[in-house]
Amino acid sequence: MTDDEFIAQLSQHERLLHSISVTFARGDAEVEKDIYQEILYNLWRTRDRFNGQCSVKNWLYRVGLNTAISLWRQEKKRVKTTPITPLMECTVADEPSAPLYDELYRLIDLLPKDDQALVYLYVDGATEEEMADVLGISQTNVGVRIHRVKQKLVKLKS
Repeated sequence: MTDDEFIAQLSQHERLLHSISVTFARGDAEVEKDIYQEILYNLWRTRDRFNGQCSVKNWLYRVGLNTAISLWRQEKKRVKTTPITPLMECTVADEPSAPLYDELYRLIDLLPKDDQALVYLYVDGATEEEMADVLGISQTNVGVRIHRVKQKLVKLKS
């Protein structure tokens, strides 16, 4: 893939890559930018390895998703401490919370990594065919796994 072809493909599928960044950033604009930049870096670094066995869109999605999951794992391992000042307490108290959103991601974090990838693809609106291509499984298996993951999430919530 030439540099011009690569840049054209990035431009064409920019929205897809941003959606991965947004999903894993969970509302933090700076984290979203970092994830997007890392995805672009990994795509650029591995562009010569694209061999055309799948569509360019699936390759971009697969590299983007794997990059985001890797960054998420690294971030999860880090222990964060931030002193809370009185000004921060007021700011945090005034912000609306999204308990269902937080609960969903907490439950997703409890799933095995392959199930997490499936859920993120599902939430992102990927078709069963696209999910099968990205994950390397059959479309029938995608439907079955989505059903089972939904059951797991209901059990985890209880």
